[in-house]
Amino acid sequence: MSKRKKLLLSSIMCSLILGVSAAPVSAETIETFNLDEMVVESSRNHKTPLPGGFNNDSARVGLLGETEVIKAPFTVQSITEDTVSKMAMPNQDLDTVLSNVPAIRTGTSPIKTDFSIRGVCTNAASYYVNNIPGFFIMATGPITHTVGSIDALIGPASTINGSTPSYQAGPLTGATPGAIYLNTKRAGENDFIKYTQTFAGYGDYGEYLDISQRFGKDRNIGVRIYGQYDDGGLAISGAGQRKKNLFANISYEGETTKTNVFGGYYDQKLMGTERRFLLTGDPTKIPDAPDASKSFDDPSLMHQDTNGYMLTLNHQKKLGEHVNWFVNAGANQSVVRRYIYNGEINILDDGRIASDTAIWSDFIHIRNQYLQTGLKGDFMTGMAKHNYAVSVDRTHRKMYKKYADAINPDTGDRTGTFMSGSSIYDGIILNPWVYQGDVSSTLTKQLQHEETDVSLNFMDKVEIGKLTLLAAASRRHGDYVRGTTKKQQKNNVKDNNWATTFGLSYAPTDDLSIYAAKANSRNRGTAVVNGNKTYENDGEILPSVRNSNAEVGVKYKANDNLMMTLAYFDMKQPQTMDVKDAAGKLWLTNNGLNRYKGVDFSLNASFADKWNAFGGFEWLDARQEKTANGKYDGCHVMGSAEWSSVWGLEYKPDEGTSFTGRLSYVGVGKYVKGNKEELDIPSHVTLDLFASHKAKINGIPVKFIAACYNVANDSHWIAQAGQNNKFMLNNPRSFMLSAEFEF
Repeated sequence: MSKRKKLLLSSIMCSLILGVSAAPVSAETIETFNLDEMVVESSRNHKTPLPGGFNNDSARVGLLGETEVIKAPFTVQSITEDTVSKMAMPNQDLDTVLSNVPAIRTGTSPIKTDFSIRGVCTNAASYYVNNIPGFFIMATGPITHTVGSIDALIGPASTINGSTPSYQAGPLTGATPGAIYLNTKRAGENDFIKYTQTFAGYGDYGEYLDISQRFGKDRNIGVRIYGQYDDGGLAISGAGQRKKNLFANISYEGETTKTNVFGGYYDQKLMGTERRFLLTGDPTKIPDAPDASKSFDDPSLMHQDTNGYMLTLNHQKKLGEHVNWFVNAGANQSVVRRYIYNGEINILDDGRIASDTAIWSDFIHIRNQYLQTGLKGDFMTGMAKHNYAVSVDRTHRKMYKKYADAINPDTGDRTGTFMSGSSIYDGIILNPWVYQGDVSSTLTKQLQHEETDVSLNFMDKVEIGKLTLLAAASRRHGDYVRGTTKKQQKNNVKDNNWATTFGLSYAPTDDLSIYAAKANSRNRGTAVVNGNKTYENDGEILPSVRNSNAEVGVKYKANDNLMMTLAYFDMKQPQTMDVKDAAGKLWLTNNGLNRYKGVDFSLNASFADKWNAFGGFEWLDARQEKTANGKYDGCHVMGSAEWSSVWGLEYKPDEGTSFTGRLSYVGVGKYVKGNKEELDIPSHVTLDLFASHKAKINGIPVKFIAACYNVANDSHWIAQAGQNNKFMLNNPRSFMLSAEFEF
């Protein structure tokens, strides 16, 4: 499609949205555009929306499978497919919809996937695709338009799916602060062919094809194929992207067998998208945020190119009335070539670019395989009903990584990336030699690590009247191989450990539950290797340590109008720590500790015929309790913010139209200096607006969606929890328009 035709089509779309969506509903309007009532397509995923329709009343909860939210003994939020389609810009990341969860703080550059859960840093490694872990890393995230519903498990719930590889949780902590289950789009009850045209940012055009068909005597075979082609500029000045992908989901549901296969290939390129900064030197203040619409690299030079494939299989066979055999399996490959800053942009407190900011070529190649199989079912012992699962799983990853610093030929140094005088306010100018430094296309594979984890998993959910007990245990054997050189292989670790989860839920009525849960988990040990520091215990393998995660709470559902959850949590996260003995010799230990305590509150409401709401808040006290020589004892965890909240309000004048506003607030973040000094990263408020409308034009059903992110076009820093004083610059105001035609 030519640029001229795309501009013309976008003009038509804008006119239709402004003319159709904003028009009052009347008999004339309906007659002119042949408006029908919205048809809700039933799904074989068997999810039912909570009051307001933004979240589901059930979620995938590890080996427990589909579980009612009100009965789960920890915080669970299941975002509906309709919410994802309206709020997640299809050419961007899932941050735009994950921010609906009060316990999750998002905000990162398009080339990274970092976010935090209850103040603990994590990234896309916490995502599961159809129950399969390990497909993503910090540099690569999910393909947004393939995602249907999203199940966010918060707190002591991340250990109930099986093994937790160290690349997912970090080598020391043993468990992530939560897990995000992505459920891919599947064929619904009704067949359709949909074509969608989107316009966003500055000249970013996207085209999407979505085909859903059912076959078989009982229409029990479903096929859904979806593809994307997107190309153009982002709201960040000069920045752009190009995305191409094609995926398919095939499902079968028989009397005794259920099978789902998902797979596809993707290829994407991002240019000029760096947004991460590090304040260096001895800062006395946090510099004012620069104009968020500016690019801070050269979009014609700096890039991140990613391609790969992913494949998942979910199979369940009924062996008897009370027992089922299941298999979850998956494989993927990702290849990333990029020319970007080596970490982030280093700045001084007056906004000048620090001289040690460097740039490099980077090459990452990742392969993952996962297999889980087992039995699940139910049985009775007296008055108690047991819902059990027993499984074994194996996950294997090979990660290759090689990089090359861009070297100034005049000095032989990797620094000096910028010309003197460059600042975040006045603009940046790269030195000419930087333009000759990109060798990413020539870098070859170099093994960084190989990891194999095998786990034996047990789970039993016992229902005794109004009382529900949950007990789960996982015995994990890990084998971690680091690199190929003798020095690298001093990091090799083999270990065995247990992870346990216990939960209790009491429901005096169907609409009220009081619960408590605790998870204890371990991961691999830590190898002590001399580098910038010389340790007396060089070569020693520190044992794995226990990560403790506890939560108590109450959930209440008032008829079909209101659902609320209030939870108190307390998590202890071990850290490595330097210790000097009486003789002044340095030792590495794992006796450090960060602690996260706080309160989460969330609600879903439908308080009038045409008004719906969602939202909540989090109060977080994240402290460093044990640090080297007590240097940071009592200080906040770097980047943590005490208060955060999100609130959404929807107005639906009719069944086919909705207008939604979302207000997000993040309180003052903390930059932690030495000597227990802290600087405040200012708070910020962000308003996003969404509108959707269904109509018929010449007999063809059309769904229009319009979105505006960061309506006030505010520029601000986003504190990055647990990122060693790094922070992000937010994205500027961005518009998105789409028209979905159904044939």
